[in-house]
Amino acid sequence: MRVRLILFVLLLGLSGRVHGKCPAGDLNRDCYVDCVDLALFATQWMGDPNGAANLNEDTSIDAIDLAILADHWGRVGCPIVINELLAHSHDAAPDWIELYNLSSLPVDLGGWMFSDDENEPNKYEIAAGTIVEPNDFILFYEHETFGNPDDPGTNTAFKMSENGEVLHLRSGANAQFPDCALEEAFGASETDATFGRYLKSTDTYNFVIMSEPTPGAPNAYPLVGPIIINEIMYRPAGDGDAEYVELLNISGGPVTLFDFDAVEPWRFVDETGIDFWFPSGNPMTLQAGEHILLSRDASLVRQTFGIPAGVLVLEWDSGKLSNSGEKIRLIKPGDVDEAGTRYWIEVDRVNYSDGSHGEEFADEIDPWPRGADGFGLSLNRLSPMRYGNDPNNWQATIVTPGQAND
Repeated sequence: MRVRLILFVLLLGLSGRVHGKCPAGDLNRDCYVDCVDLALFATQWMGDPNGAANLNEDTSIDAIDLAILADHWGRVGCPIVINELLAHSHDAAPDWIELYNLSSLPVDLGGWMFSDDENEPNKYEIAAGTIVEPNDFILFYEHETFGNPDDPGTNTAFKMSENGEVLHLRSGANAQFPDCALEEAFGASETDATFGRYLKSTDTYNFVIMSEPTPGAPNAYPLVGPIIINEIMYRPAGDGDAEYVELLNISGGPVTLFDFDAVEPWRFVDETGIDFWFPSGNPMTLQAGEHILLSRDASLVRQTFGIPAGVLVLEWDSGKLSNSGEKIRLIKPGDVDEAGTRYWIEVDRVNYSDGSHGEEFADEIDPWPRGADGFGLSLNRLSPMRYGNDPNNWQATIVTPGQAND
């Protein structure tokens, strides 16, 4: 049986291709799909479904898993990821970049290149013989490496922007893993706040602000709060203008939605036209545990839903929540650059869906609940303290505007 498995895969084998992570079928985690993986697969055939060979994560290791292995045969992945970075240190400490080797092999990073400009990818070249061990981290500090003009690898010294940009990593002509091309986009951040990879239930990653820096160690949990998006009514069953978004203060104290240093209020924005600025003349403060509603039509929302007395309902000037899904964000003022442009720090975001867009997910199944798509239910956050931009932290349930979720 094992011989037949090997012949089957070799007949269906594809030529090698480079991916941004180790490919499916890489059972021994060396970032290659080859005969070693096939031999391991054969030992697990029809065995314990908890084994690594259960590539589609169902109840058995069978022909479907074999087909996945065959589809990835000969592929080479990229075992290195940009795991965490600090881009807003001012001059008190250097910026830094952390890489992680997710494979079971040591990786020589000699000749790999960092840059913050895709048109100049070789701003900094990592020295030959720089090894990152399996399942280990390696750090590059601005003052020692990529921002140091005296470092032999520095072609153009650079520092990362506290207002956000894209960090690029290229393996170049590396013999072990050629042509790896990685990038991570990040936004504005506060001083000493880091961005890092967070694995979601969809088996995809967000690169988001972490609750604390962890250089040289596994990432902390994403920063959640102090204000979160707690409920989304994007498609009411009746009048479509009765849509709203509920915010909640999950911190232990009051939070003012205004930055007195920047002299700017917080904002709520979406991708299609909503741009709500919280009051400036009389800055708004949310007490611990307090809810607030943002709406398209405040009076209609009050007429349609039971809003507890004392809960404020504000109204945005233009735009409408997308019925098919979109990204909504709560942002607060960041720094101003030399050109006078204000940048905005993301406090919370949710990229919701109506449950019918399987083409946007790797397994072609949209995990967002469909009950909120015009059936009288709203999207309710399951746990206010957990990361919000993940469908496993949301459910479609009865509306609870201005009060604890059902």
